[in-house]
Amino acid sequence: MDESSRQHMEDFCFMRPPSDVRTTNVPVATPRSVADNKSRKTELHVVRLNDESKQMTMDTLRTIHGPDFKLEDISKYKDRGRGGHGVKHAYWQDRGTLMVQSVQGVSSTRSGDGNDDDRIRRYALLKLECYGFHAAHCLEAYEHCSSDTEAALLLLYKRYMRVPEKEKLNLEPPSEPELLDMRSDEKEALESIYDRAYEEREANRVWNLKFRIDHLLAHSPSEVRKAREAAAAAAAATAQAALDKKKKAPQRCRNFERDGTCKYGPKCRFAHVPAQPVLPSTPKKENLDENDNELWFHVEVRFPPGSQYPYEAPFIYLKTTCHDIPHELRLRYARHLYREAREICRDGIPCVYSICDLLQSSEDLAGRLDTARFPSPKRSLFYNEPETGDSIDNGVGEQTMKPSHYARGQTSRGEGGYQRNTEAQARENRRLLQQFVERRKDERYQKVIEGRRKLPAFAEIERILALIESSPVVVISGETGCGKSTQVPQFILDNWFFRALQLQPKETLPHVEIICTQPRRLSAIGVAERVAAERLDRIGQLVGYQIRLENKVSQSTRLSFCTTGILLRRLASDPLLSGVSHVIVDEVHERSEESDFLLLILKNILRERKDLKVILMSATLNASLFSNYFGGAPVLDIPGRTFPVQQLFLEDILEVSDFVMECDTKFCRKLKKSEQDVLQRELEYADVQAAGPPPGKKIKDEKLTLAETYSRYAEYSKPTCKSIYLMEPMTINPELIESVLKYIVEGEHEWPRTGTILIFLPGMHEIQTVHDALLDHSLFSPRAGKFVLVPLHSALSGEDQALVFKRAPAGKRKIVLSTNIAETSVTIDDCVFVVDCGLMKEKCFDSNRNMESLDLVWVSRANAKQRKGRAGRVMPGVCIHLYTSYRFHEHILGQPVPEIQRVPLEQIVLRIKTLETFASRNTLSVLLETLEAPSEDSVLGALTRLRDVGALDADDQLTPLGHHLAALPVDVRIGKLMLYGAIFQCLDSVLTIAACLSNKSPFVSPMSKRVEADKCKRMFALGNSDHLTVLNAYRKWLDVARRGNYAASRNYASEHFLSLNTLETIADLKYQYLELLVSIGFVPIDVPRRRKNASDNILQLTGAEQNHNGDNNRLLTSLLCAALYPNIVKIMTPERVYVQTAGGAVPREQGHNDLRFKTRGDGYVKIHPSSVNSQVATFQSPFLVYQEKVRTSAIYIRDCSMLPLIALVLFAGSDFKVELHDGDFLFLLETGWIILKAHDHETAEMVQCLRSELIKLLEEKIRDPCLNLLHHKNGCRMIANIVHLLSKNS
Repeated sequence: MDESSRQHMEDFCFMRPPSDVRTTNVPVATPRSVADNKSRKTELHVVRLNDESKQMTMDTLRTIHGPDFKLEDISKYKDRGRGGHGVKHAYWQDRGTLMVQSVQGVSSTRSGDGNDDDRIRRYALLKLECYGFHAAHCLEAYEHCSSDTEAALLLLYKRYMRVPEKEKLNLEPPSEPELLDMRSDEKEALESIYDRAYEEREANRVWNLKFRIDHLLAHSPSEVRKAREAAAAAAAATAQAALDKKKKAPQRCRNFERDGTCKYGPKCRFAHVPAQPVLPSTPKKENLDENDNELWFHVEVRFPPGSQYPYEAPFIYLKTTCHDIPHELRLRYARHLYREAREICRDGIPCVYSICDLLQSSEDLAGRLDTARFPSPKRSLFYNEPETGDSIDNGVGEQTMKPSHYARGQTSRGEGGYQRNTEAQARENRRLLQQFVERRKDERYQKVIEGRRKLPAFAEIERILALIESSPVVVISGETGCGKSTQVPQFILDNWFFRALQLQPKETLPHVEIICTQPRRLSAIGVAERVAAERLDRIGQLVGYQIRLENKVSQSTRLSFCTTGILLRRLASDPLLSGVSHVIVDEVHERSEESDFLLLILKNILRERKDLKVILMSATLNASLFSNYFGGAPVLDIPGRTFPVQQLFLEDILEVSDFVMECDTKFCRKLKKSEQDVLQRELEYADVQAAGPPPGKKIKDEKLTLAETYSRYAEYSKPTCKSIYLMEPMTINPELIESVLKYIVEGEHEWPRTGTILIFLPGMHEIQTVHDALLDHSLFSPRAGKFVLVPLHSALSGEDQALVFKRAPAGKRKIVLSTNIAETSVTIDDCVFVVDCGLMKEKCFDSNRNMESLDLVWVSRANAKQRKGRAGRVMPGVCIHLYTSYRFHEHILGQPVPEIQRVPLEQIVLRIKTLETFASRNTLSVLLETLEAPSEDSVLGALTRLRDVGALDADDQLTPLGHHLAALPVDVRIGKLMLYGAIFQCLDSVLTIAACLSNKSPFVSPMSKRVEADKCKRMFALGNSDHLTVLNAYRKWLDVARRGNYAASRNYASEHFLSLNTLETIADLKYQYLELLVSIGFVPIDVPRRRKNASDNILQLTGAEQNHNGDNNRLLTSLLCAALYPNIVKIMTPERVYVQTAGGAVPREQGHNDLRFKTRGDGYVKIHPSSVNSQVATFQSPFLVYQEKVRTSAIYIRDCSMLPLIALVLFAGSDFKVELHDGDFLFLLETGWIILKAHDHETAEMVQCLRSELIKLLEEKIRDPCLNLLHHKNGCRMIANIVHLLSKNS
């Protein structure tokens, strides 16, 4: 197969569904190729560098390599594209990017708006240039400050005059009102001195004084020329007057002087000269009108925001109406005046009169001006040139050495927090024992004990303690409500106290420290608070908890509840859990990735620590699995305390309800021709009979013939059997659910007529479908006034989820439509009925394709039992499973698939690499020892992805980057984004994006307002980027929260469909991530302890230097490329079609449906409808970067951003080449899957060299986190160069 054929195969072949024996997911139908059969390709875009960027890049490379550095010659390249073997055939070429929309579009309001914007922009730039700043820098500052002219003017002054960021004042300034009074006094003095020459243009911000200064006009070529011409004219007039004096003046005619006429006319021998009128002399008055021809000099005094003048110098600008005085000369005068102002203000003395007098009277000032260079127009305004001249700070030509490293910052989370002083610990143990003795005498404590005695677990206290004493590992299984989570830790604690009471007073008390892990943060907090309340104690004393963003423990804590991840992080610094006596792993049956890994570590620790006790607490179904893993550990069963629940299956409810399955609905399974004939005969003649022996139990219902169905369900009626036979098993049928609900509320039975009905559905789409169906139902619609419909899904806001816990109004019943979130995380106290559809969405990961999928799978028997238990919390209940008893007993799994077998393993691999226990062992061999090991492909895939991201080297050992990523409790790609954000000075923005990526989007979409919510989200859209959209929404909410109060921020979030809880969690996560970056040395600040519910102050805390590029959106999307690569999507566009118009043929504007999207490993994919890019028809760049792809009905890309072209070639992975094809230089990435064209050979070489130097610099920084790149010999220049290229080259 040649290259062209292979390319076409890639374009039109799609992904096959993976064959996975662990899932019963229906295979996804192969997507059909597009019906229009249009040829689609990606645009071959050209990477160009403007002249300024080329000059800047060459300066950077010569700084690094020396002044003789030259680019490689073109002769080193061999043209690989000759003879028709080029790679460009898969791309559209030479089509340009200009789209002429139509001839009629050249008019009206829209174009007028653009002209107004252009006019404002031109006026603003002219205003900035009139102060003497270079035009290129004016444009750069104007764009950097988001078109804020005043801010741009201040920025230009700071960069040109090298104004220090933070200057220590000589004197302590008074209060702000006193400063304003001093400024007002000076203003009155200036008005009295200069009269109309002084003007206050902005109150307390801008003063303007204008003067005629002749000695400054000596620097104007035009004025010098005028002065020479005037001098020559005066000399000529003087000479003429002298000549005229020598000549005798003619006598005047008296008749002409008297009457104005003379009778002799021209023959008169006297001169006819009119008499000159004598004008009265008037004193000369100074004219201050600028419309005359006088030339003025303006001294503009500006007080920047927060100015403490006169204890701090104002900014002094010099403007003039004489337009040919050199700009640089005016800037030098302004710099000299600013320095004089600084000297005067050191003593708190007003300086405006002094500097104005200096400018007017010092005619020799020009000879004393500093000649140090201002920023070059060939370089960026933010380029920091070496200071070769005098500096503002010292006025001396000596260069100060800046430190190469900064001091490591400190956080409130001290290292080694698990170490305790032995003597203090013994004293505290005595105090706790005394407190226990006194508390036992309290009547309230006795009442609590009586309540605890009613729990089933309390009856087993002696057996539990005996087993813990005799065995290092104990498995305790108990049903929901037995009290194992709250009581077992207290049994151990009380046993310690009772044993201590039996010791002699001088004997040393044995130490106990109990750690109890919970799978979720809410569980850890809830159980800890319950246990503390039962002990009549405050949380954080004897009983505490530790979760990701909160810490409630103290030196008194002997029982701490924590999430599994917290204990795993402790193990990294305390491998043997020194000081811990008991580890309780609760809800171990949930089989999370972290809990399975924790069991592996504990199993290894027990070999070293014979005194450690491990207690595993599980549901009843799989206790033996954990017992066998620990070598036959004893198992103790505790009965539950729930009410009896009647259990019905599909065949049972079909028998008693009025539901009949029709064969022509979309919920009917597809029948073969022979099956249709049999069904037709049965419907007409009812002559199909059950024949032969019943089918085998292992045959699924959907594989049975109609006769076999009759045989299997012989005890049930024929309509029931026919409905089972016709049903599509993996489909949610709202009509069936309506029929079941109708039977529950109106049927002839003895079930309760009150209580909430909980319906378990797979996902949001199914909840929406059933919700809409019930809204239209005459009985269940809220309009009927009998029922309240409440959806429950993790994507809903906290406010919407809270409706589940509210009691229904009198006379009404709640119907809750929920995902499996209601299995364990949420308890609905008044639930009596459960309708279990038997399906759930399960996140799986295909390591070969590096893709997550949200598969529709059958629940396990453990899930079904958990759902059934929800109905017996307050009274006897009923659980109706909408699948058959045969499926329940024979076909679905007993337990859910362990998470470790279906999720990416990068975090687990990094943990293994950082734990001393496994330091010398092979990663694969370690993971094969887990309870139910992941596949070898999953482990090898994780190692490959960690190598791609740079966390592991070729020998699978941690790189410096890997060590840092292991310390960050986030996905490795998000961790890399955080590190790059610190390096490229956009810390606050990157932390916000990282917190959103690792948590969830703050956008919510209520059931009844999905259209409005989507419209509101698109209002925040920015730069074809979901990541920037979330950042923009968060910033706007934060701005409201800072300016208003809690109510204002809550209202803003509600009005804009944002989850307030998620926004607040993002703020908390940002603070935690900042602490982590500080602790590993990447951010040089001290972080104080965060107050609870404090607002987001990261921007102020980290300062301007760390956030210098925080508003540079192109840089932010480029860093996303660096972190998420190779998660790249190509945008495929159809061949251009031209339409005839009155103005000629123009390209037809394409719609978003004309585009196709493609990834390297999956073929064609789709943009998720929730993305702001899902409806976009035209992209400036043909590449998107994404965080994750999910397979549901198709493969969807979520959270994507359009990439600048230059970002791809600078930040792409190691598979990067520059090749010559058909005379064009091409950048090839991903073995040629991504191709970009360099504008010329020079561009290709520059990018290649700069990329190489950037990689070296980043590696040096990551090896040495405290390295200060702003003081690094090449670092500052390199970072500025990269930022400039990303910002200025489209």
